[in-house]
Amino acid sequence: MSKSVYDRGLLKPGDIARLQRVFDEVCLRRTAQPDSPEAREIALTLLALHNAGMVDEEMLMQAVGFRRLEPKSA
Repeated sequence: MSKSVYDRGLLKPGDIARLQRVFDEVCLRRTAQPDSPEAREIALTLLALHNAGMVDEEMLMQAVGFRRLEPKSA
């Protein structure tokens, strides 16, 4: 019997909605376009924090909402 997507550790709909809200708010605060290198770093940071166990929306916002992330050079 194959595992469901949730059993394989993928994001649940509630997780995606939470991360999207934080991402949108952080991009707005930083005036970062959603497809910019800065927004990409925000998204990657949010996913890393979530995967490390930080799932509280306010904590995620505090962790990335006010800190300036420098995009990694290619």
